[in-house]
Amino acid sequence: MSIFTVFSFFVFVTNASLAIFIFLKNRRKKYNVIWGSLCFFAALWGYAGINFSTTLSPQKALYWWKIGYVGVILTPLLYFHFITEYLKIERKVLLCTAYGLAAFYLTIDLLYTDLFLSDLRFAFNQFYWGDWLKSKSLYYITFYIFFYWVLLPYSFVLLLKKYRRVKGNQKNQLKYFIVGSIVGWFGAECMFLPDFRLDFFHPLPNLFVAIYPAIMTYAIIRYRLMDITMAFTRTSIFLFVYSLVLGIPFAIGFGLQEKLIALFAGLWWVVPLVFSTILATGGPFIYMYLQKSTEDQIYKNQRQYQNTLRKASLGMGRIKDLKRLLSLIVHVVTRTVRIDHCSIYVFHESSGQYVLKAKKDKSVERVAESVFTKDSQLVKYLEKVKEPILYEEVLQRSGETGGRIFGYLAKTMRDLEAALILPSFVEQRLIAFLVLGAKRNKELYNHEDLVVFSILANQSGLAIENAQFYDDMKKTHAQLFKAEKMATIGTMADGLSHQMNNRLHAMGFIAGDALDSVRLKRDQDKPTDTRKFLDELEHSLKRIEDNVKRGGEIAEGLLRYTRKGAEGFSPVHFNKLLDASLEMIQFKINMRNLDLIKDFKDDLPPVKGNFTQLQEAFFNMIDNAYDAMMQRRDELKEPGYRPKLIISAAKKGKNLEILIKDNGMGVKEENITKLFTPFFTTKLSSKKGTGLGLYVIRQIIEENHNGRVKFTSVYLEGSQTSIILPVAELSGQGKKEKPEILLKNVKKFL
Repeated sequence: MSIFTVFSFFVFVTNASLAIFIFLKNRRKKYNVIWGSLCFFAALWGYAGINFSTTLSPQKALYWWKIGYVGVILTPLLYFHFITEYLKIERKVLLCTAYGLAAFYLTIDLLYTDLFLSDLRFAFNQFYWGDWLKSKSLYYITFYIFFYWVLLPYSFVLLLKKYRRVKGNQKNQLKYFIVGSIVGWFGAECMFLPDFRLDFFHPLPNLFVAIYPAIMTYAIIRYRLMDITMAFTRTSIFLFVYSLVLGIPFAIGFGLQEKLIALFAGLWWVVPLVFSTILATGGPFIYMYLQKSTEDQIYKNQRQYQNTLRKASLGMGRIKDLKRLLSLIVHVVTRTVRIDHCSIYVFHESSGQYVLKAKKDKSVERVAESVFTKDSQLVKYLEKVKEPILYEEVLQRSGETGGRIFGYLAKTMRDLEAALILPSFVEQRLIAFLVLGAKRNKELYNHEDLVVFSILANQSGLAIENAQFYDDMKKTHAQLFKAEKMATIGTMADGLSHQMNNRLHAMGFIAGDALDSVRLKRDQDKPTDTRKFLDELEHSLKRIEDNVKRGGEIAEGLLRYTRKGAEGFSPVHFNKLLDASLEMIQFKINMRNLDLIKDFKDDLPPVKGNFTQLQEAFFNMIDNAYDAMMQRRDELKEPGYRPKLIISAAKKGKNLEILIKDNGMGVKEENITKLFTPFFTTKLSSKKGTGLGLYVIRQIIEENHNGRVKFTSVYLEGSQTSIILPVAELSGQGKKEKPEILLKNVKKFL
């Protein structure tokens, strides 16, 4: 067994493993299938090399050379096909010509071997090699020139041209291809030299054939996860270590063979075997040590910021203030990773949108998009893949068939100047996403970056959810505290109104007595000035008396509104109910700002209900309609717009249907289902609305009165609330007793 056999074994194992891996894991892209086929035929060459380098029979050697040349013919063809497919270059004529010639040469090789590989010679004192100078085969030399001096160099030129035009991650991937091509095809060209009796033989050319597919396959499958520096470094370390591991024992065995025979006679081979065993055992450890040391040195700065991000992701869960948390996230990422900019979009529940909540950007010219809807392609794609999105990968895939979604993503990321977008999920729910710019040192985001950023994004999602929950809890406590204060005022209203009424009555009596005295004095003969003074005084006292009565009515109305309605259910007339609601609402809103239209008859049947509770419900409905109309007036500023509120009612069967229609701002379709949720509000600020009004309305109408509430709205046109309440059964309208039961009761009474 020679060292060529050992390296042929490496060729077979590496290429066969890569081919199997590609066919099992990465068959989605056409160029992956082509590259897997290339690895398969390179493995075939390695397997043939094992066999022809271990036989002393020229017939067997010729047979395995014939098998090996199947791989020699097809690998440059598949390489050219791969390059054109990956670079999306149309070369159909040349490709069809190459496949046709390959089929021709394969036929010659397998069926008419004497015309292709007619002569072998024993080379290097080890095994049989081809001898073209003896056979002068025209088929062989034309094959060699076309496939290895035309097709391969042309493929290399295409790579270099593309490399000069592209940038970013694809440029980095092309570096792999160029380095791999140089390594692999240098080894392949060196393998042809002995055919022309240029006995430059060294085992390394065959080892290069084993290494170059590994470099390029790594670039295809994992190109975004490491850069060319580390790939080249790992390859160099591998070559250095295993050249020593395999080279030293062979050097001892062949260079010191005579001295070893003199010392150990027939057991001379034990010495290189011992060295080979020791080096083979220590080789992996040496390789791992050198690799780790080199990676630590190359990725020193990167590892530092990755550790910082890990620590930051663990500590952010303790921050309860949402604004401070988001600012901290973008600040830490921007400063630690040293990127151009960073922004974070957080899902806003009430609007159903992802809103820009924090950003860190040194450029004052860059304007980030502030909102992404839940239906945007970016959000849908993040929810689908649940993985980080790299701009360079999206840009590359946008040119593929059916890559419209990637074209949109590429445009969106280009507008955002985003090199990476990180989604934050909490229980399969996209709660936020981070937009990261490019690194200032122009390095690419690698696999370790994505792992650390993914951890950061997930921890950020949990921290954001906790902060949102804490913020909502504070708002809820504030609302409940406010509600409690209102309830306390309600309980005090009875006593307050009693005290106010006592004083108002006293003032009324005083004003009445004074008014009577003035009238008595005025009837007597008095000078004109005195009579005029008494007239003015009478007028003033009448105004005091009227305002005292009005104040008493207000106090009574407030008392009715704040009572819990413990008086129970009774027939309630809608016109009186509406008048009482309007009486109370005028102290909160200016009724002169709108046109109120009442469209119902005075003889409507009463409904069965609690007057106080129903008054509260209609108070809230009118209040909401007024706010919506004022919002439209102030925001849209439409010429000629006049707020209009239409209240209509009609009996339908055993129910009374009441419609309250406004021409206000309206509600977006996605928010209609949320309106009756506690603390949800569409008003301009939390100071304008608590989000409890509609919830209270539904509770009163549906839970307490067995009615129904239906809300419809058209955004920017207006809203309509439909209230359906059961009609009260008046005395004499109830169920009539059957005659026999009535007679029985009369007899019992008598």
